[in-house]
Amino acid sequence: MRDNPLRELLGAVYDRSNAWTALVGRLDEIGQDEGSVAGVQRDVAEYLEDTAALLDTLALAVEGGRVDWAEVAEAAHGYLGNPDDLVSDEQGVLGILDDAYVCRSLLRRAADAALERGLTPAVEVDGLPAEQTVRTLLGLPVTATLDVAAQQTVADLVQNWS
Repeated sequence: MRDNPLRELLGAVYDRSNAWTALVGRLDEIGQDEGSVAGVQRDVAEYLEDTAALLDTLALAVEGGRVDWAEVAEAAHGYLGNPDDLVSDEQGVLGILDDAYVCRSLLRRAADAALERGLTPAVEVDGLPAEQTVRTLLGLPVTATLDVAAQQTVADLVQNWS
């Protein structure tokens, strides 16, 4: 199976001692109290792990012959491979949250596009309770920018799906 770049990023970020520093700083910015830090960390860890599992499923689907989804996988991996994307990976966990967010957005939109065309999606992206936490942490300007980019990317990719 193809390497999962999100899992690689997670390993690298979790190995750094300051991995949660920017996240805790962001919690202060949005008015979260110290007692909520552990809950937010749980939500973020769940979100990142679930997104990594989705990418594993996508890789298996592509290897199993779902070539229509290969470009979706490449788009996700392209964003993951850019350390200086919208939120730099240097910001620890916060820096890879945008990566996971855009991957989930791409996968969700591609699954919706497949269903609209009467096709079976290669992956199904269920909503997680942690999604609202992630949206709040990233902020509306970031999530809106990522959603627009994901929508445009998927619109371009699925033109030839039948």
